[in-house]
Amino acid sequence: MKSAWKAFLIDQGAEFEEERLVSFGNPNRERRIAPQGAVLSNLADRGLLEVSGADAESFLQNQLTNDITKIDDKTHQLTAWCSPKGRVIANFRAFKRGQSIFLIMSRDMVETVMTKLSRYIMMSKVSISDATDSLVHFGYAGENAQSDLELILDKVPTEPNQTMSVGQLTILRLPGNTPRFEVFGDVAEASALWVKCNVRAAPVSSQAWDYINILAGRPVITAESTEVWIPQMINLTDIDGVDFQKGCYPGQEVVARLHYLGKNKRRMFNVEITTHDVPKANDSIVLEDGTEVGKILNAVINPDDNVQALVILKIADSEKPLFLAQGETLAAIKVLTLPYTVNDDS
Repeated sequence: MKSAWKAFLIDQGAEFEEERLVSFGNPNRERRIAPQGAVLSNLADRGLLEVSGADAESFLQNQLTNDITKIDDKTHQLTAWCSPKGRVIANFRAFKRGQSIFLIMSRDMVETVMTKLSRYIMMSKVSISDATDSLVHFGYAGENAQSDLELILDKVPTEPNQTMSVGQLTILRLPGNTPRFEVFGDVAEASALWVKCNVRAAPVSSQAWDYINILAGRPVITAESTEVWIPQMINLTDIDGVDFQKGCYPGQEVVARLHYLGKNKRRMFNVEITTHDVPKANDSIVLEDGTEVGKILNAVINPDDNVQALVILKIADSEKPLFLAQGETLAAIKVLTLPYTVNDDS
């Protein structure tokens, strides 16, 4: 995190444990604001890679699941990078800023992706660098987020997956029932916008943002879940994260074969778990007799002090009584709806 940005956030009331922003003074209250109330969230704990050079677009086009040629200064997209076996190494939101393509991801995947992806550069005119601390990154979400930002900036992206530049700021509109925007820029412009947004929204830690992200059904692959799931199992094919018309990429044959010839037996669900203890990725979801039928992907405490999570379940068992295995204790699970249509045959 930029030292000037951290100093600014401290002036705004942020409390840190080393480099991690834990709250703005009242974590219990902050957890109960979203998604009904507007929230302003520092996202410096996300990772960011910058891919630049004359061949950056063609290089990524040959590696990622989505059609990277479709992004420009007005459009961003969800995409992923797979192993040759079709397992998702990491997933990203890709956007353009200037002449570079940026990939937003889990911070604990930055070094792995940068190192492994660089092996494929060969003679390409491409540079891959860790841009996590080069840009300020924060989010604004709420039922009136669009109109709030329009009062401040005049124009903002009005549709999901749209990008807009305002001065030196890059603003992304994200999918989901709750209007959400992510902002990238330098300290001066970002802090000025933060102060104006703070009039209408409550500053919160990124935990509230994670909660909204889970409600939106947007998976995040972390170091614990890398190379475990194929795109269909984390619903990437249902949320425009895979383009079946583009050319080849690592794992493409596996992903396409399941899409055209197979039947997906697992997919991602949004659930609420009756427990106060946040599970880790890959913790087991079981039936009452202890049979494992799924695993945790992402989880966070929700406003009701239960756990909200994205989990991967066997579709055939998804309507049975489900539990989170916590040692010898079983925590009850309620399967909730996702804000998009899922094709179980993809």
